[in-house]
Amino acid sequence: MNHNNLVKLEEQGKILIGIDRTMARKFYTDIPLKKIEEETGEAVYFEKTIVWIAFLFGPISLLASIILGFWFFKWWGIICLIFFPLIYFAYSSSSARGDSKMIGISILLLTSACIYFFKVFDIPKITGSAMVFIFSLWCIRFLYCSSTFLLRNFVIRNEKAYQYLSQHLKIRAIE
Repeated sequence: MNHNNLVKLEEQGKILIGIDRTMARKFYTDIPLKKIEEETGEAVYFEKTIVWIAFLFGPISLLASIILGFWFFKWWGIICLIFFPLIYFAYSSSSARGDSKMIGISILLLTSACIYFFKVFDIPKITGSAMVFIFSLWCIRFLYCSSTFLLRNFVIRNEKAYQYLSQHLKIRAIE
């Protein structure tokens, strides 16, 4: 299918363009910007920046939540050291699946932030470290969702990107 037909059918809602989330994340994190620009004729500074911010802030906030766990709870922080990475990596693998959405984790992050900042419970040590940990989960989900969304839009607007990535696209007719 040529690019013009793809765009036309997509605008009419007759096809869905699917992209593997792991491949989309790797496109923005592993392929140098210069290589992308050479292959597609377009530098994707904005997209790469968004994905890299999420890519970096996920592990940074995970580490921060573990450090806060030790700082606030002393030796009980070992629970954070054991469970936070397990939960983080399990959540990361589920975020790479195509059916995972942002809404649930966004509501949870917003709720935890409200609980912390409005002092719903007067235990800022627990609510603060929980909010930072939930932010790490939000970042990892955002990493996969945003990279997929941005790459899909890049393929739709740029014919060379479509040609460069065509073997990674899954185009499905909507009936």
